[in-house]
Amino acid sequence: MGISLVTGATGFLGSHIVERLVQRGETVRALVRPTSGTTYLEGLDVELALGDVTNEESIAAATDGVTVVYHAAAAVTDWAPWKEFASVTIGGTKNVLSAAAKADAKMLHVSTDAVYAISALRGVVTEETRLERRFGPFDYYRRSKSAAERIVRRAIEEERIEASIVRPGLLLGERDRAIFPGMVAFLKGGASAYIGNGHNRLPYVYVGDVAEACILAATNPVATGAIYNVASDEVVTQRDLLQTIADAAGLNTPKRSVPIVAMNSLAFAMQIASAATGRRTRPAITRYGVALLALEYREDISKIRRELGWEPTASLEEAIKRTMEWRESHRQVPIGG
Repeated sequence: MGISLVTGATGFLGSHIVERLVQRGETVRALVRPTSGTTYLEGLDVELALGDVTNEESIAAATDGVTVVYHAAAAVTDWAPWKEFASVTIGGTKNVLSAAAKADAKMLHVSTDAVYAISALRGVVTEETRLERRFGPFDYYRRSKSAAERIVRRAIEEERIEASIVRPGLLLGERDRAIFPGMVAFLKGGASAYIGNGHNRLPYVYVGDVAEACILAATNPVATGAIYNVASDEVVTQRDLLQTIADAAGLNTPKRSVPIVAMNSLAFAMQIASAATGRRTRPAITRYGVALLALEYREDISKIRRELGWEPTASLEEAIKRTMEWRESHRQVPIGG
C-alpha cells in the first residue's frame, strides 16, 4: 500500500478524507501551509508536509513516493479577488496535476456541481448535463472551479494522468466554517427570506459521505477517467434546509418570500458596494449565495451507485445535527460566521 497525499487537508472536506483514509489503515501525507491550523488532524497518524498548492517546489516534494493524490484544495469562498481564485483554484490545480503526473500517481479531483450551466437545470442533472461557459460579474468561484476541472479533464483525455473527478452538491457536516455559518448569518440578517417560493430542490450531501465517494473513486480502477455526481437522494427543498437549520440554531425561519430577480439585484448591488470599498465588508448576500439557495437541482447519482456501490448515509436532519454538535464542542467558532 502506497502513500496518499491530501491537499486542502486542514479544511472541511479534506480533513474528512484524511480521517477516513487513516481509519482504513492507509499511510497519509497531508499538505499543510505553514500558516494553517492543524486542529482537525490532531490525534491522527498523519505525516505533515509543509507546502502550498501555489508553490510548485513544495508540491513536487510532497508528491515524492505518493501513489494517490486527493486534490481538495481550492479557494472556498464566494467573495474574494479574482487573483486569489486564479492562484489557488486554477494555478493550484495545474501544479498538483503536474506533480502527480511526474510521480506517476493517480489523482482524485474534487470539483463541484456548480460547473453545470444554470440554463440547463430544468431537468435531472446527470454527468452529461451541459457545463457553464458564461459567467457573470463576480462569479469567480464557479468560473475558477470550472476552469480547474477543464484542466483535469484535458489531462485525462490526453492520457497525461490517471484521474477521476467528483462533483459534490451542497456540503454539510462537522468542521463546516463556511456554508452553515453563512446560512445562519442569512437567517439572522435583514435579508432573510425565501428566495422564490422556496420549494426548489437542493442537492445537499453529508461531507463524510463525500469523503467516502472520493476514496472509492480514487481506488476503484473502474473510476479511472470517470466523473461522478455526489449528492443525497433525499428530497430536500430550500424551505426544508432553512427550517432544519433554524430549528437547530434556535432561530426563526424567514417570514417572507422575495422574487429571485429582486434578490439577485439586491445581492449584485451589495457586491458592487463592497468591491468599491476594497472588500472591507462582506456583502450580506452574494449572487452565488442566491444561486446556491434558489436554483432547482435534481441530481442523478445512479452512476456512482452502479459503478462504485456508493450510497448516501446521512439525512439532512442528521447532517445538521452533527454540524451543531461539532460547533457546540468548538465554541470558539462563532455561529453566524
